[in-house]
This record gives sequence, C-alpha cells and structure tokens, in this order.
Amino acid sequence: MDLLRELVGRKVTVFSLQGGGSERQDVGMLEAADSVWLRLRKGESEVMYFTVHQIRLIKPFDSH
Repeated sequence: MDLLRELVGRKVTVFSLQGGGSERQDVGMLEAADSVWLRLRKGESEVMYFTVHQIRLIKPFDSH
C-alpha cells in the first residue's frame, strides 16, 4: 500500500468496478489510502470512499 500513499494529495482518476460489473471513473484529490479504504475528494462537499477490492486502476494526472 506504500504506492497508494505516494499518491495522497494528488489529483487522480479512480477506475472502479461497481455492482453488476459496470465500471465508473471518478476524478478528484486522493485524500487518504490504507490497506482497505481509499478516500477521494471530488469537490468541496463531495467525498467518495472505495474499498481496495472495487478499484481497478488509479491514474495520476501529470505533474507538468
């Protein structure tokens, strides 16, 4: 999980699998990550939580 901690504080796209096998993409600031949960802030009042089992891919935005 050290790899996830390196992305904390960065803008990322989270690709996750939802019920029924559908996939969704969410963009926001990765606020926290541990061995079970990931917290993504999408806006001032919108925060999403994902279990690591839902996540298919986390793509950081370029820092350039």
